Amino acid sequence: MKACLSKLGLIANKDDTGVPSLSRLHLSAADSTEVSQIVKGFSEVITSEDSQQLIKAEHDTFLLEKPSSFGVQNLVQALPKVVQDILPNSIANQSSSNSPEDPSSETKNEVESGGIVDYDKVVKSLVAHETSLPESKETPYFNHNAFYANLKHYNSFSSNSNIVFGKTLLYGEVVTSTSTLLEKNPTLISKLPQGLTATATTQVAGRGRGNNVWVSPPGSLMFSTLLRHALDLNTRAPVVFIQYLAALAIVSGIQNYDVGYENLPVRLKWPNDIYALDPSKTTAGPQRFPNKELTEDQRAAYVKIGGILVNSSYSGGDYTLVVGIGLNVSNASPTTSLNQLAQKASLPPFTLEKLLASILTQFEILYTRFCVSGFSKEFEALYYSYWLHAGQVVTLEQESGVKAVIRGITRDWGLLVAEELGWEDRPTGKKWELQSDSNSFDFFRGLLKRKV
Repeated sequence: MKACLSKLGLIANKDDTGVPSLSRLHLSAADSTEVSQIVKGFSEVITSEDSQQLIKAEHDTFLLEKPSSFGVQNLVQALPKVVQDILPNSIANQSSSNSPEDPSSETKNEVESGGIVDYDKVVKSLVAHETSLPESKETPYFNHNAFYANLKHYNSFSSNSNIVFGKTLLYGEVVTSTSTLLEKNPTLISKLPQGLTATATTQVAGRGRGNNVWVSPPGSLMFSTLLRHALDLNTRAPVVFIQYLAALAIVSGIQNYDVGYENLPVRLKWPNDIYALDPSKTTAGPQRFPNKELTEDQRAAYVKIGGILVNSSYSGGDYTLVVGIGLNVSNASPTTSLNQLAQKASLPPFTLEKLLASILTQFEILYTRFCVSGFSKEFEALYYSYWLHAGQVVTLEQESGVKAVIRGITRDWGLLVAEELGWEDRPTGKKWELQSDSNSFDFFRGLLKRKV
């Protein structure tokens, strides 16, 4: 397989290390007493088996632990059986002689035929930090103190006195998917607060649009934020615009990261992708073109660095939204990264903790405004100042190849507006309003096509 990929001109990873094992999940908060309140709420959904506290949610089972229980024996128990089998006998025997019977029949068959780990059946260990933040030895790839300090700093410039986004954090070094852990487990998130954010260093089953699944390596910022959007807000502030707010929050978070970052060339592709100007193609024009149409050559110089996936459900008078975001911060391949943009601008590299705090702060500012004013003209102008499509000519595949020009999005339901072009590319006045759930934008071919 590697030889075939190399023959195609692709870079094949020479590391033969398998997919990493899932790690513990660490629940923390800026105010540790809030974790105690969450744990108290868990008591309503906890099942006790063999002195272990389990939350058997719809998709995953979680083993609730205290920080003091962190040790080799419990670590081995949390690993898939296929990993336990290759551990040194001394460690494996120590675990088996002291560990209780498997807490759930659902976890007894952790490995499918062929030795493939079924991560959905692995019990996820959840450590609740009720007295202090996780120590660096527990989360060596994510500095909780740095994150909360930066969150406090950015929020100090906000007029909002009730800050909730990022105030509570669920972190795992290796997880299946931050979106799956929240969205697929209503029992769990029913006990979690507004604005809770799940983040990870590595994802082994990250989710994209449709049935796309991604393995997300270190160097990417991956997180999902929990929102509850009241139904009575939907007339003024339709839930469909949340994906646009998330996109704006990413760009704003990048450009408000620190002094000098405000001119980094990051833009928005409809409906939910983040693009950046490839540093190797900066001859295509200036770095930013605010409120101006791009030429086709300028558009072609942009490459994808991130995406957004919003999953929603309705219950009890609220929409429950899980806003999932993935952003390439430091990986040079396969396109480009934020740190390459920063290097091109002679700026220090981004840190994940600080960037996450910046994006969450901007997201909350935008969401708070949106709940009051809806997708106002000011929001519309801000969105257009960053998007890639102003004046872009496309082909509408579902309309028998009609040529059209992109005019914008509607402010009522966020539909993409395309106007037909006739003889000598003159507008005919006929317009289409296209839903993102039914249409896909092939950016490089200039093609709007029906999803299949």
